Amino acid sequence: MGAWPSSWAGVPEDETIGKALVAEMRPFAEHLERSLASKAVRGHLDNLWLIGGEIIRQVNYDPRQRRLTAKALLLAAIELGEAPLARGVTRKEQESLDATAKRLLRFMTAHGTQ
Repeated sequence: MGAWPSSWAGVPEDETIGKALVAEMRPFAEHLERSLASKAVRGHLDNLWLIGGEIIRQVNYDPRQRRLTAKALLLAAIELGEAPLARGVTRKEQESLDATAKRLLRFMTAHGTQ
């Protein structure tokens, strides 16, 4: 997860937001590692990476969003229990992203991080 912010960054300011997003996602990732098989964890981590990248892309389309906290950006992205629509993914891949988003939202709600 440490390299994610730089992989998402289109401009230097993106890395700051990316690091904050990773900090918000890390407790969920650690929870997954304790409760799921490694293959399932890898799938969710891949999805988290895509969700984070989509959040950064949206911030670049609407710079006003840079004023929001990483938590607010993340919650807005998954608020309906669905991931942001990702470019270039199949329907099945989007369904997998949505499943991760739903699980993340439940985790954040249950752990009082919303």
